[in-house]
Amino acid sequence: MKCFKHNTEAVAICAYCGRAMCGDCVTSPAATRMVCSTECAAALSRDERAMQSILQKSVQGLKASAFYCYLCGGLSAGAAIVAWYMLPSTFLILFTGACAVVLFASGIWYTLVSRKQV
Repeated sequence: MKCFKHNTEAVAICAYCGRAMCGDCVTSPAATRMVCSTECAAALSRDERAMQSILQKSVQGLKASAFYCYLCGGLSAGAAIVAWYMLPSTFLILFTGACAVVLFASGIWYTLVSRKQV
């Protein structure tokens, strides 16, 4: 592969646009991500900030889902207890109790996944 500016052998590829660069075009050989121009460096920086923003929003969504599951699980558990004393219906007690268990388990799962993402 040849350099995009010179007709010499390429030693790196721009992380943003994919252009090949020779040893003369590489400005900082110690950099973790090689770029061919300041425009590509700025665009790569913008893309990384956008990706971090998306990941933060994803974690916020996971935490909100966990809270919702805990809230609904608590309400379902309360309904199961009320059904036990006020409406002796076996189906209603088992259904609301099972819903509470599933919602609490879902809340735990969402919490674990949100902590793993951080």
